[in-house]
Amino acid sequence: MTAPNRRCAHSTRAQTSLPALGIALVLLTVVTGLGVAMADTAIAGADRTPDERRVAAAIADRLVATDGPLAARSNVLNKSRVDDFDQSALEESAPPAGEYAVSVELADEEIARSGTVHSGTRISRLVVVESREQRTLTPDLTTTDAVMLPRRSAQATVTIDPPAGTTVWTVRANDRVVLHNRSGLDGSYEVPLVPYETTELRFQRAGRLEPGNVTVAYDAPQSTKETLVVTVDA
Repeated sequence: MTAPNRRCAHSTRAQTSLPALGIALVLLTVVTGLGVAMADTAIAGADRTPDERRVAAAIADRLVATDGPLAARSNVLNKSRVDDFDQSALEESAPPAGEYAVSVELADEEIARSGTVHSGTRISRLVVVESREQRTLTPDLTTTDAVMLPRRSAQATVTIDPPAGTTVWTVRANDRVVLHNRSGLDGSYEVPLVPYETTELRFQRAGRLEPGNVTVAYDAPQSTKETLVVTVDA
């Protein structure tokens, strides 16, 4: 009398298990599909990232190179060139920017872009940004024959207006003669300087010089450390 009940119970459990098995199969299919999709995405990303990194590194190295479009010298950027940099200059100086979406940032501010960058690969370079400001000295040469200029000044304009009875015939920049006229110097002169050293301008003269008889205008550099970031999105 008990055997039929057992068969009934087994049949009931089997019927109950069918929906659960179906749900499990559906879930397995969904999980497998998601796994395949994620794997495809990861593979695509892995294939793309080395190419992005190579291009980003090449562009970053080009921008900070001595002969690059932004540099005053290696890893030192000229502020005027940075201000003039745009998409056209980017694509001209770094041809891959015409094929990839590229963004160039300096001090967290985008200075040039080609294409639309959504994410991509970022390459950073530490740089110095250098700007130049014109300054003028009016040295008091009543008790001395020299005036000192700071380092990194590449050029000065020396204006000599001697009073009657005074002759200035030679100007030296450290140990170099940069101006000379035995009959006397009178007017404005461009004087090249060595930017890697402090420059002492010394005036060889006969007679007295008052304040205002000599003025020296020179370019004074200002520099800040910043981060240049190149992002490439393939």
